[in-house]
Amino acid sequence: MVSPRPPRSDGQGDQRRAHEIVAALSAEWEVDVVSWLPDVDEADWRRWGADRSKLPRALALAAVLPAGVAYVQSRAPGSVRTPRASHDAVVFVTDRAVPRRLPSPALVDFVDDLGGAALRRAGSCSGLRALFWRLEGTRIRRLDRRLSGTARLCVSHSPTDAAGIGPGVRSVPLSVGTTPLPDTGERIAFFGNLFYAPNHEAAMWICAELAPRLAAQGVGPERILIAGRRPYPSLLEAAARAGVELRADVADLDTVLAEAAVVLAPMTLGSGSQYKVLDAVGAGRACVISPVANSGLGLVDGRSAMVRERAAAPFADAVLQLLAHPSLRARLVAHARTEVAAYMPEQVAETWRALVREVLGSPMVLS
Repeated sequence: MVSPRPPRSDGQGDQRRAHEIVAALSAEWEVDVVSWLPDVDEADWRRWGADRSKLPRALALAAVLPAGVAYVQSRAPGSVRTPRASHDAVVFVTDRAVPRRLPSPALVDFVDDLGGAALRRAGSCSGLRALFWRLEGTRIRRLDRRLSGTARLCVSHSPTDAAGIGPGVRSVPLSVGTTPLPDTGERIAFFGNLFYAPNHEAAMWICAELAPRLAAQGVGPERILIAGRRPYPSLLEAAARAGVELRADVADLDTVLAEAAVVLAPMTLGSGSQYKVLDAVGAGRACVISPVANSGLGLVDGRSAMVRERAAAPFADAVLQLLAHPSLRARLVAHARTEVAAYMPEQVAETWRALVREVLGSPMVLS
């Protein structure tokens, strides 16, 4: 398995997806893992970002690849750029893991529709930034369609993202990573990797807009908890101004979920199903989520989640309703668990094993 970032059960979405794949396939095969980017440790990431030695290669690759893909590929070891026929199959995690010469048989897990995410980001920017993200999105879409037509088998996390990536791309859901907890919490929680732009932006919105709206309706900002890795200084300052607790680099997600009565997912950027929503449902927590956070999950408003366009008033009203009615929280969670049954770990693991069996047994396709 080739994954730019090392597999990690509590890492970013692509790391967690890679961890799930390794765990599933190791039950049946010997799995070698190749990764080259640093883990989520801040010092390592700063050193990696400051390394300019590969910049000439990145610029050369950017002539034919999207910028983000070129930057990651410029740091890839030679064994990835020139794959050997020493394995029965190769599983690539994200399009950024795939070398220009695709080995066969290969399974490409795009995870998310990164091209669609870039195009949405272009719509939220202006000027040169909008132009960059529009071009990046278009180039990612072009790359992904080429890969989906040449790899033995391609998957994404949801039917929606699969359709955006290209014809013939299948879907393999994410996996719930939590177990039920007693509904004894009283707080309003948001959690995730806070250095990730969509999570950072959502957390800033909570501090700037949602917290004051809830305070005006009698729920103080001290009841809001934001937790996650590597928050930017701007978020630390915003949380302090708003009176919101920001808990950085939490080692155990269960400690956050145990304190929560309601979990927020107000993202307007990004792509893919949200692990944070799945984990909240797995822990037995009712969610107030944006349509973007619900993408690929398909939770039903008023039945399995409170789905609201992101604005302070509707989000605050939904939070207040859930805080006041434990029976409503329980009802939402019960329906949500039914709707995400396909996301249970062993079912997802068996899906991965079945796909690799298919890759190994299907006729050869030349790339």
